[in-house]
Amino acid sequence: MVNGLPAATPRFAAATLLGLGAVLACSVLEAAEFRCAELKPSESRQPPYQRAAGQLRCEGFYDRNVSQPFVELVSLTAAPPIAQVGTTLEISASRRWPTQLIVQPLRPAPFYRVDAPIGADQSVRWDAATMLDAARLRLRDLGFLALAPELDGTLTVVPVGFAPSPVEARTPPQAVLRISVPVARLAWRSLRLDGSDGSGTWRDIPGPARFAWERVPLALEMPADGHGMRVEVQATDADGKVLPLLRFNVRGPADVGS
Repeated sequence: MVNGLPAATPRFAAATLLGLGAVLACSVLEAAEFRCAELKPSESRQPPYQRAAGQLRCEGFYDRNVSQPFVELVSLTAAPPIAQVGTTLEISASRRWPTQLIVQPLRPAPFYRVDAPIGADQSVRWDAATMLDAARLRLRDLGFLALAPELDGTLTVVPVGFAPSPVEARTPPQAVLRISVPVARLAWRSLRLDGSDGSGTWRDIPGPARFAWERVPLALEMPADGHGMRVEVQATDADGKVLPLLRFNVRGPADVGS
């Protein structure tokens, strides 16, 4: 599940790849396994969410039902998209793992989504014009996530990068959270994925009480050694009720394994 939605996460092989032939074979396998997310295509808006003809990309409007309060991760980037003329972006993610790119509005509506695979140490070129025109958005209104192979059944991501900036830059990754109901308090903590740091001190996310669907930026402080971490976010509403915990892993460039 991604942000309360089923995600089309590819299966990832654990075997070590040796040589160009194996890398090409892996790319073919990833392409064959790519599927659209299990979303209900919109019946009233164009284009409906579906596979783009002849391309490894799914895109369009879909219908979504919100049944309970939640906190969700809607974007994680190494830097914002570079200001440029035109709408075409060159997007990269991890040098080590294949990932699935998800592009969605930072605001709660409209329900529009793009899915595309990104090979390990590769990039994809995507023209945002269709999404921007159909949903009446600007580039700065878009959130970007790159799903990596899951760890312990937990949503696992890597920061998204945009050419010409290196994807694994040393600047803190910028996360964007979104809450479906008004909340009085937000706090977060991080834990090392290798278990070496179990302190997990909770830190308040500064700011006043948040409105429903308000976007909350969060600069993540990644370990200095390049390894990943687990992030947990806790929200409390105005009545003191704690919302379901948001938990996700962020893989670092020094992480190894499947």
